[in-house]
Amino acid sequence: MPFSAAFDLRGDGSIDRRSLLRTAARLGAAAAGASLASPLFGGDARAAGEAVKIGWVRPTTGRLVTSFAPLYLGGGIAVDEINQAGGILGRPISKFEEDDEASPAKEPAIVRKLHEAEVNFAVGPTGSSQSLASLAATTRAKIIQSTYAAAAEAGDGKRYPYHYQLMYNTDQQGQVCANYMVKNLGIKKVGILQESTAFGEQATTSTKAALKALGIDPVSVQVYPITAPDLSAYVRNLQKEGAEGVIAWIANVPNAAMIFNTMKTLKWFPPVTGHSGLFLPALFELVPPDAIKNVFATYYRNFTWTDQQKPGERQVALAKKLLAIPEAKGYEVNVASSPYYDFVYLLKAAVEQAKSFEVDKVKQALDSTRNFPGLVGNLSFTPDNHCGIDIKDVVLASVASGQDPQAMGSFRERAPGQ
Repeated sequence: MPFSAAFDLRGDGSIDRRSLLRTAARLGAAAAGASLASPLFGGDARAAGEAVKIGWVRPTTGRLVTSFAPLYLGGGIAVDEINQAGGILGRPISKFEEDDEASPAKEPAIVRKLHEAEVNFAVGPTGSSQSLASLAATTRAKIIQSTYAAAAEAGDGKRYPYHYQLMYNTDQQGQVCANYMVKNLGIKKVGILQESTAFGEQATTSTKAALKALGIDPVSVQVYPITAPDLSAYVRNLQKEGAEGVIAWIANVPNAAMIFNTMKTLKWFPPVTGHSGLFLPALFELVPPDAIKNVFATYYRNFTWTDQQKPGERQVALAKKLLAIPEAKGYEVNVASSPYYDFVYLLKAAVEQAKSFEVDKVKQALDSTRNFPGLVGNLSFTPDNHCGIDIKDVVLASVASGQDPQAMGSFRERAPGQ
């Protein structure tokens, strides 16, 4: 059993009450007048060795468990590594688990549980809609948090001063995809295919702005419901309206399979760029190879290879660990690029710089972070900009290269010219 597992908390309050009793016994009368907002509950006055709790907000029930739950595996690896190395300032990390069922409506109540249990740091939730619902509450509660949210607004330090976005956002994705279509491939007739979700809407808005900056407008924008049983009409519309390249904001394999199989039927194989959801190996079982040979998705430079460059030692070490975890099988590429591994290590660095677990001191350390060596890239923040990823660390990579032995599940070949 991993060392961290001995400290996992479930949010029912039982372990936390014993922790408070132990603290009260040690501190005696000094604790009697302390308020819940005092350093006693913020971390500085806690005894060395007592676990520091990190909220772990993820679905353990509901329809999105299969796709969302693996994204937390990297964060769990980081917790185990840190605990095995002595913890943070001598204190082990414990995961305070809460099931959000991947439902935005559940997030405010979960944040209340975290706040009542004096949990000052949180991993998750996953999904832009879920994350934005959570951020509205964690901002008021002053909980330092990192979510799996691509929405550009999630990196706004003024709006969400306690949230740190450790992944590329929709603005960066739109810019990278548009630049590749127009500058690298010389395509001027670009179509957009978008799922009807908050992510799809934001990505399309960003893409239109990026294309506009390059002097063109999309020839067609097709918006499809993710529950539609057939997406062939949307693909045919792109072809009819003259699209020579497609920027596709597709975040799930079933929709992608319908789209690429329609292209196969039409014998129409335009270059496609889009979201990293296209990387999942399950797509290979549903789509013929020629349908995805010109398909590229956004990814991190550090997790790609070229003839001249290979992934670094730390990235390879994580990839090897993921290959040994059954729950990661088929999801390695998304687990490797999840923000949670880097966030746990970033939090450790900030606490150790601040020499404190107090939220305001840790936030100050995070806001002054420059070029922290994350797995996905060097992470930097300011008080106003909480998106830590620089666009130079975002590239396009080949979807088909996932079948190459060099991929090791986690890596992809960089697109030509990137």
